[in-house]
Amino acid sequence: MEAALTAPPRRGRAARALAWPSNRLALAIGVLGTLAIIVLDACVRDAPTPQGDDLIYARMADDPTAPHTFVFAYRVAVPWLVHVLPFDHGFSFSAIAWLCSGAAGAVLFLLLERLAISRRVSVPLAFVLVLSPPLLVASLRQGYNPDPLTVLVMVTGTLFIVERRLVPLALTMLVGALNRESALFLAPLAYAVWAQRPLDRAALARVLAVAAPAVAAFCALRLAIPTVGRELVPGYGASLIGGRVEVLGDGLRAFFDVEARRLALIYGPLWLLAPLALRDFWFARRGLVLVPLCLIAMTFALDWGRVAFIAAPVVYAAAAWTLQQRPRLLAPALALCALMIVAYAAYMQFVGTQNIIDAGPPPYPVR
Repeated sequence: MEAALTAPPRRGRAARALAWPSNRLALAIGVLGTLAIIVLDACVRDAPTPQGDDLIYARMADDPTAPHTFVFAYRVAVPWLVHVLPFDHGFSFSAIAWLCSGAAGAVLFLLLERLAISRRVSVPLAFVLVLSPPLLVASLRQGYNPDPLTVLVMVTGTLFIVERRLVPLALTMLVGALNRESALFLAPLAYAVWAQRPLDRAALARVLAVAAPAVAAFCALRLAIPTVGRELVPGYGASLIGGRVEVLGDGLRAFFDVEARRLALIYGPLWLLAPLALRDFWFARRGLVLVPLCLIAMTFALDWGRVAFIAAPVVYAAAAWTLQQRPRLLAPALALCALMIVAYAAYMQFVGTQNIIDAGPPPYPVR
């Protein structure tokens, strides 16, 4: 009787799962996250056939050695992988997008774990990333764009930066350079995290060594792969300065109609939470190096929301730290994230996917 009265209360299944070892819990998040994005995709209308930029990647998978549209032709990782897989190309693109989305959530959990974020914050935020609008729309477009692999590379690279694992970081950046040039942003982020002073020669040497394979791959792709339509791609048909002015002008003209909505949906309430971590959270301050890099990238690309998504590991980590320090914000923030995901899914079901289907061809050749 006395033993029964003094025994600790039995924990629920969810509480027991939160006590699992980090790697086991990360695997569970990856599997459940992948299933969740598949289920959400199944509930929302998809774009039935690739169009525009997506069609370029589809054609790259069909014939990787043919000349394809600049700058897309250099983003070879997913199309070439699809080309060699023994499955239907449509299924392969979708499967890669789903697996990368789920894996990104798992690795984000590990990153937040290394940054000493409580699991009651890190676990739900991992699922928010997996189901976030940029990854959902990539899934609805059958995985034909490189965004899921891009965010997986950025989150994984950031984890290895925090853990100071140089060889895995170099390999991650190399894979990223074959997928999208933004993987090179991990190099200045590594320096910002590792440097002990503004000019830290030891940290700089490590960063140069880690980035060398990715930079070599980046240059080799541009020297070896023939492309078409460079002069017709916005921002590349004019001079270096003129192209930047052109892209900024086009983006600002469409800002309130398109770009502002896309930017808001990338992180939702996390936009408001992340800056609150800057004063006291070292990683948030050092991660600010990605801000000017993303702003520069926005002068080369018109879809500014996708550019902002490159900073996902820093924004999610900063928002997680804020939620840990201010626990009363956790429930409202997660509720707003859930509302954003549901609202975006409904928008895509009734309006967004049809807009993708009805979109006209881009100004550059689709090859």
